[in-house]
Amino acid sequence: MNRTEAHAILAALRPGHPEAGQAPFKDALAFAESDPELKAWWQAQQEFDRKVTAKLAEIAPPPGLRENLLATRKITRFEPPVRYSTWLAAAAVVAFLCVAGVFWQIANYGPVDRSDYADQAVSELGNDQPSLALLSKDHEKVLAWLKAQNAPLGSMPPKFEALPSIGCQKYVIHGHTVSLVCFSLANGGDAHLFIVEKSALNDPPATNAMEFGNVKNWNVASWSDDRMTYLVATQSDMDTLKQLL
Repeated sequence: MNRTEAHAILAALRPGHPEAGQAPFKDALAFAESDPELKAWWQAQQEFDRKVTAKLAEIAPPPGLRENLLATRKITRFEPPVRYSTWLAAAAVVAFLCVAGVFWQIANYGPVDRSDYADQAVSELGNDQPSLALLSKDHEKVLAWLKAQNAPLGSMPPKFEALPSIGCQKYVIHGHTVSLVCFSLANGGDAHLFIVEKSALNDPPATNAMEFGNVKNWNVASWSDDRMTYLVATQSDMDTLKQLL
């Protein structure tokens, strides 16, 4: 289990869930104990869920609501009576809390340093065998999947258009959604392209300025355009990476 899988499982686990001690929740909780960042997110998420539950518990349904609903004929025109204003207020509270939760998460994370982002991105690659949600050599299918996931999309380097894709994945790194597209190189190696919104980084690479380096023994290149920041990682040599870009 990696961080992305644990994050997805824990996102479905609410406080007091009776199956928290069963797989896969138990495995995801154990993973979170060994990952400080995931554990911090999990604790904050649980606190937020408890606040939502507490707010909803304060709302009492009107007396006899169930009986009135069962006795009512089929509604052909929706004209909510005044006595249902309590439920409309409840819906407003839930909507407000959901929106507040989104802004809370954004404010909690904020932009991240490029070095921290690169370290985490490369860590997702494992031993050059990242966990991919979609396996396909068809670029159009890969891009369509990422678009359906509301993952960031940008402009691929020209030479990447001619490379066969391997597949793609969507990650959440330091609270920001990241796209990954993997490609097969002619020398038998792989190249992994990460895409994130430029605003997610405190210090994104300069626009249209290619920067090369090494992160955790991976040769990397990074650059930005007007909206996105790109990071390519490969275990092929640096000359191969530079020729590719």
